This record gives sequence, C-alpha cells and structure tokens, in this order.
Amino acid sequence: MTELVPTNAKDVPSALVRQTLLDRELVKAVERPVIRLLPWLRVVAIGGRSIMDRGREAVLPVVEELRSALAEHRLLILTGAGVRGRHVLGVGLDLGLPTGVLGGLAATEAEQNAHLVAALLAADGVSYLSHGTVANQLATHLAASPAVVANGYPPYGVHEFPPTVGKIPPHRSDAGAFLLADAYGAAQLIYVKDVDGVCTGDPATREGFLPQVGAGELLRMELPGLPVDRIVLELLGAAKHVTQIQIVNGLTSGNIGRALAGEHVGTIIHAD
Repeated sequence: MTELVPTNAKDVPSALVRQTLLDRELVKAVERPVIRLLPWLRVVAIGGRSIMDRGREAVLPVVEELRSALAEHRLLILTGAGVRGRHVLGVGLDLGLPTGVLGGLAATEAEQNAHLVAALLAADGVSYLSHGTVANQLATHLAASPAVVANGYPPYGVHEFPPTVGKIPPHRSDAGAFLLADAYGAAQLIYVKDVDGVCTGDPATREGFLPQVGAGELLRMELPGLPVDRIVLELLGAAKHVTQIQIVNGLTSGNIGRALAGEHVGTIIHAD
C-alpha cells in the first residue's frame, strides 16, 4: 500500500537534521554552554556511616550548624545510608539480587536518615522531599524555605549501571550528591564526614593531610581509604559546572559554617 504523505507537511529546522545522535563529533558542533539552573544553591551531603550512625553526639551539632546557615544560604541537604545500608546490601548479595535492586534497597536507608534530619529542622520550615519532587519542584520549595532535605542516592532504581567488579551499586550517596549539584549548577558541594579531609596516611592522626589536590592526581595515588567514593573523582573530570568539591570534618564545630562562607576548610578536590 502506498503511504500517503500530506502535502502540507512541514519540516522542523534543526542543526541535528540528518545527523546521527550517536556521533559525538557531529553533535559537538551544535553544543552550547549549559546554563546553571540554580546558581545560588549549596549542596551539603551528610555521611551516613561517618555522621548519622554516630547518633545525637554527632548529628545534633551538625544540624545546629546547618540551622545557623539558613539565614544566609539556600541548601539542599542530602544524606547517606550508613551501616544499615551495608547490612541490606549484604543480605541482598547473599540472596543474589541484581545491582539495580540493591541500589533501591540501600536508597531506602538513606531516605530514613533524611527524614531524621528533616524532622530535626522542621521548626525552621525544612522538610523532606522525595526524588521526584527534588527533580521537578526543588526551586519552588527553596523559594518558600531556606533548605530541603533529600535522599542522597541517585534515583536509578533497577536501571543502575552495572559495576565492572561485583554487584555493589557504583553510584551511591556521594555520587548522587555530585550529580544533583552538577545538574542544577550549584555554587558549592560540601561533603560532611568524620575526618579532616584526604590523607595519604592515617586520617586519625592527619598523616599526609592534603589541603588541596586534583581529582586525577588522587585517582593515580590509589589510596585505600578515601573519604568519598572514587567514582566522584571520575565524575568531577566530566562535570559541566562543579569544578571542585570540599570535604570537611562535621565532628569539628564550626567547619560546616566556615566552608559555606567560602573558607578553605578540610580538603578541596578540584578538577584537573
């Protein structure tokens, strides 16, 4: 049967007409600088195992520092899963579950920690937002409140990328915080951990402390105990907006506020 084509059909002018989207060289010719959606946003990622698992002695001072910052900054506060996430990953691995399912299970533990932080900041108008709301309505909520709290895990669900080794999800809360910060063009990304930053030796004694280091250089060092997931360093090299991250010790009073104020606290890792 002959297909009838309407005589009034119109073509849509585009620089990508008759080009394959798989050819990056062809697509590169029409790429433009990516705009920053929320250039005033500051992302603070609270470690699950390093901060949340320590209970009130660590969590309450961190929350108070964040509360003190609400008058000057608009924050997206993200939380990691901690030891409960490791437990559910262990059970899932024992059951033979695929990577995507494991990622979703661990994300629920990070969500619980986010609910805890949001509850502690509720009197200041701060609430928990789900993944979908953060993706579509973050600007609206931050226009009404100085901060929101969310799950740090990326919302990949069963679509998580398969790792090269094993089945542990490669994109966890550290990576999720980075991806969100870069997607929104955030002004700052701070990781709140229980160490002063990156050390080439024992972090408990600050042996070989590095106040500043390049992501590529750090990857080549192959240090066994990095305070952030290695994949964050890889993402830093391909990011559109985030050119550096800052790791601070949340157990030291004042560090978070100083970092938000632009002071060089802890370790700054920059794109090479």
